[in-house]
Amino acid sequence: MVNCAQFARFAALVALAGVAISCRSIHAPAGVSREMAALIPADTLILAGLNLDDLRASPLYPKLPPAARALTEPFRDAAYLLVASNGKDIAAIARGRFREAPPGATLAAPSLAVAGHKNGRDGAPDLLARAASLAGGKQIWIVARGGVPLPVAGNAANLNRLLRNTEYAAMAARVGSGIEIEATAVGRTAEAGREFEENLRAILTLTAAANARQPDLVALIHSIQISREDRTVRASFSGGADAADRLLRLVLR
Repeated sequence: MVNCAQFARFAALVALAGVAISCRSIHAPAGVSREMAALIPADTLILAGLNLDDLRASPLYPKLPPAARALTEPFRDAAYLLVASNGKDIAAIARGRFREAPPGATLAAPSLAVAGHKNGRDGAPDLLARAASLAGGKQIWIVARGGVPLPVAGNAANLNRLLRNTEYAAMAARVGSGIEIEATAVGRTAEAGREFEENLRAILTLTAAANARQPDLVALIHSIQISREDRTVRASFSGGADAADRLLRLVLR
């Protein structure tokens, strides 16, 4: 329960942060307002954004696994959601049409809900800039500082081995009748970039071999395009609704 004094202090924090960030330009994905950017914790290591309005309107959204849709259910009145993590704690910043605060969150303004926040916020402009370079026209994006273990399990945990020697990594997805994914990782050195590429190709090869009895899934894995230029490795994938469903189930299982 938040008392009046606590809310007043939080409201003052939001106002001050908004003033501070308005004094400098921000480079952020479309949909991330200055007020949202100002509330990103300064110690953020992993930042993700979801354009929930566009996601819900896509033909693919009803076909997403229930576990994926359940993640956004507490913010069902949100139009856009930011999720930030320092590797231990998670903060959520939502812009939307709120009649009341989402469960576990506080309304900083009628259109702004936050959860998991503490004092000492001044944004993470470098992460927003990284995301903006990749997220144009896409409803989902995530950017992580290099060497940061992602809070994932199952097959997705392979990402941590890949990212251990990177400067940063980012991924963005466009969801419509199908799905398009673009990912970028920058190694700390040219050798680290080469190692990232080799490890990524090895993981995909092993995954395809482990699913040899599912030729459609193997074909999907082989369709992932990978390229490298010096320290920078890029990967891309596109497919229809069935391919998106198989990919999501492969990653989430």
